[in-house]
Amino acid sequence: MGTAKRLVLIAVGYALAVAGGLAAVAVNEWHMPADIAQTSPGMVAFGDMILLLLATSFLSLAPTWFLLKLFVAKAPRALLAIELLMAAIGPASWLALLSLAGGPPVPHEPTAAEQLLGLFIAFGAIPRIVAGPVLVVIEAVTFLMIRGRLARALLATAMVMDLVPLGLFALHMASRH
Repeated sequence: MGTAKRLVLIAVGYALAVAGGLAAVAVNEWHMPADIAQTSPGMVAFGDMILLLLATSFLSLAPTWFLLKLFVAKAPRALLAIELLMAAIGPASWLALLSLAGGPPVPHEPTAAEQLLGLFIAFGAIPRIVAGPVLVVIEAVTFLMIRGRLARALLATAMVMDLVPLGLFALHMASRH
């Protein structure tokens, strides 16, 4: 089977994963009591976004497996660069979220910077944080597929960059109960 045909099948797999995520959100909306949906629509929308990301990410694991196999065979360095970039965005996302929740705003911070930070948090940081566990799985699978000490060391570092914030968050949540 040629590379183009494989890529088309992988794209179909991702389209089905998105359709599955949308179906999960539709089922969630269908089962939601009307009073909850009407009294806090913003929270419902946020929950729908998280559910869409989680369901789509989970369903995307199968086409991702085939994409990783193809990437390892055809362009292992590009795959490594993409995964390292995604790993570096993880701690930056956690830090951006902590800076927003950390306390009162800086008195002389420009409004444009606050708006850009808000956009980054809403459309970049939160989806990246939610997808963190899935990215750890992708990094681990790549670690098993790829050969070479340096590549494996970089992937292990990428996994640590994702696991440390997730572990700290889990410890924080466990200490609150």
